[in-house]
Amino acid sequence: MKTFDNNGKLVAEINRFRTADGKSVTTSTQYNTYNGQPTNQNISVQQPNGKVTTTNVINGKLLP
Repeated sequence: MKTFDNNGKLVAEINRFRTADGKSVTTSTQYNTYNGQPTNQNISVQQPNGKVTTTNVINGKLLP
């Protein structure tokens, strides 16, 4: 899901997918509205046993 501002510039996006081994990955990325560069990304990985790990990236992006 993508979020845009009133000028049509990308502000944020959320992506979800599953891996072959059953993990559920959710990424939430926020972008700078002036230059379009990623400012923050939160990555959550839920394993089939229920364990969740979270990674925060500032001023960059690890996953699509």
